[in-house]
Amino acid sequence: MAKTGLQNESLISELLISGSTSPAISRNEFGVYSFDQANKTDGVISGQLTRPKYNETELVKSVDTVIFELLPPEAPPFDDRVPRPIYNEVTQSVIDLTEQVIELTDLVFKLRAKVQDVEIVSESLRVDIDLQNLNVAASQNQTQQLTTKITSTITELQNSIQKGTAEAIQRVSLFARNQALQQELEVLRETLIGKEAKQAEGAQVGQDISVKVTTKGKEDGDDLLVNTRPGKDKGNVRFINGPEIEIYNFTSAPVAVSFDTAGKTKDAYVKPAGFTLDAKARKLVTVTTNKDGVLGLNVGKDTLYAGSFLIKTPSSTLTLTAGLQLQRGNKFKP
Repeated sequence: MAKTGLQNESLISELLISGSTSPAISRNEFGVYSFDQANKTDGVISGQLTRPKYNETELVKSVDTVIFELLPPEAPPFDDRVPRPIYNEVTQSVIDLTEQVIELTDLVFKLRAKVQDVEIVSESLRVDIDLQNLNVAASQNQTQQLTTKITSTITELQNSIQKGTAEAIQRVSLFARNQALQQELEVLRETLIGKEAKQAEGAQVGQDISVKVTTKGKEDGDDLLVNTRPGKDKGNVRFINGPEIEIYNFTSAPVAVSFDTAGKTKDAYVKPAGFTLDAKARKLVTVTTNKDGVLGLNVGKDTLYAGSFLIKTPSSTLTLTAGLQLQRGNKFKP
């Protein structure tokens, strides 16, 4: 059976939203509500709800709110006597409490006696503490005095250690310097011995090396001496003194050796390549000549051209005389 009127849930939802103005409420053209069984919205009538207004203050005054007929009867007066069961119970509790008070009083006396004993012990301990404090104060005073003495002793010990350390360092330093000086003296002694030995052999001696021409045909001539004839030798030469030079390093360290030429025979002699000579080592250097430089001196009569052959190190420069005989005839006649 179809639900109509207020049983229709969709109609109720629409009425909750639109109220009496909802088009779901059916009326005819005269404003009269219609009831049609086929129409599910028929059968609903709307109207205005009016609420009367009252003067509530005056309304309360007009109403008698005291209703004497409904008051309860008065209770009989209360009897202040205590029932015997309650009295007996309370009396027994008083007796029990009295006995308990007697026991607690006795316990209090005993505890007071113990407290007095404890106070006596506390006083004795306080006296002991005072004695201990006095002992501690005396110990602290003694400790302070010992600390002062120890500090003074430590300071003196530190000064002594520093002084001893400085003296030890100075001794080690002097010993090391002495060792270095001894080594240097030994090196200088060896150098001097080598230097003197080379001087005894007729070598030129510098600060670190000695130089000597090993092949000499003429003792009173130049250290290096060559002979050439212009028309016949065509720049070739014959060594009278030379061509080998012995270079000896009599020091204990390697030295760098270089060569140079100077004087009239500067271009006639060839400068050898430099080299490094090890400590206590010797080397033979062969001197050569330059044909173009020799031919450049082929002028005039028999002439002895003088020059220098230089051997250099960082601390020495040794000079060998380097001569060239220009010979026209069968025998050189200066």
